Amino acid sequence: MKRFLYTLCIAIVSSWGLLSCLSDSDTTEYTVYDDTAITQMQILSINRYIHTTTTAGKDTTYKKTITSSSNTLPGFTIDQEKKTIYNTDSLPYDADLSRVVILLTGSTYTGQIYVKSLANDDLFPYSSSDSIDFNSPREIRAYNNNLTKYRAYTVSVNKHQVVTNAIIWEKMPNAEFPEDVIKTRWEQIASDAGMGSFIGYGSGEGYAYDADGKLMVSRDGGTTWNPDNVIEDGLLLPRRTFSFTSYPQVTNDSTDYQLLVGTVSEKDSICTVWRKIAEYSERSIPSKWVNIPMEYYNNYALPVFPNLHLVNLHGNILAFGSTKSIYNTRDGGITWKVSDKFKYPKDYTYPSNMEVLVDYDDYLWLKDNDQNIIWRGQLIDD
Repeated sequence: MKRFLYTLCIAIVSSWGLLSCLSDSDTTEYTVYDDTAITQMQILSINRYIHTTTTAGKDTTYKKTITSSSNTLPGFTIDQEKKTIYNTDSLPYDADLSRVVILLTGSTYTGQIYVKSLANDDLFPYSSSDSIDFNSPREIRAYNNNLTKYRAYTVSVNKHQVVTNAIIWEKMPNAEFPEDVIKTRWEQIASDAGMGSFIGYGSGEGYAYDADGKLMVSRDGGTTWNPDNVIEDGLLLPRRTFSFTSYPQVTNDSTDYQLLVGTVSEKDSICTVWRKIAEYSERSIPSKWVNIPMEYYNNYALPVFPNLHLVNLHGNILAFGSTKSIYNTRDGGITWKVSDKFKYPKDYTYPSNMEVLVDYDDYLWLKDNDQNIIWRGQLIDD
């Protein structure tokens, strides 16, 4: 407080002296403006303490500094009537709010900006090079030019209260496991049509293998089935074990991106991967299935494991199964990697018989048929 009073006294005395000197030789009238405001706030830098797992399976934490140049930090809303400043898009759960460097911009008539102490009524001059503790909301004052009036803002920096950039799991009652009604209907239609096994469905097509193992497509809801277009050797299509997923492409209207992965023989150690860009607009040319080559020396090929399930979770294509890792592809099926962002529940037992699906609210569901346990997961992004 002493520091602020000293600064205030110096500023007032200086302004009086300056006006006195000028009055002898200058008839200009000077006005000290009381209209003060903070017009902009942004975070310049903040630290994150990110938890990860080493290749040896040990937990570790590392610090990552996020700066304004990354374009990943949230913007701030300034309510001049309520005198509040806050971010509506929360920072990640692991953000360190104790040392936040911010940039404040005042109005044309604003003098010095001060930050009130959390412990008492002391005020400290704001500096864009000093960090501020925002674990609690802070009072920040914008003073006028002669430091006689101010506008006080309550400034809050918000972050997620649960772990972000990860799947948050909870156990659910057995009766809560949702049914994919559309898939069930397609399976019945394919069976009634004499298909050998149903593969999956997209926005406008359904797929199945016929009794001879030929890839068939229906474009009229299952009324008729015809051989689908396959580029290269159709013998490489996964028939022994397989899984399928389809999702609309954001960039192209009436278009699905589809993946079909699995094994051709019991000797396979990596999955074969096929993709199809299915277009449904009026003048579209019929699409074809294309094989994505998977070489055995590829460190990021999708390995073979039992109970293979593909799902689309928030635009992330994930491969589940009776394995301790969840695999994710970010390039349409070319490479598959394990990420700390996607993990099974902590006490999950990796059953030999499981079901996986994503419901219409983007919840991820796991059903452990060995122990009859159901999990529901929600992906919390940064």
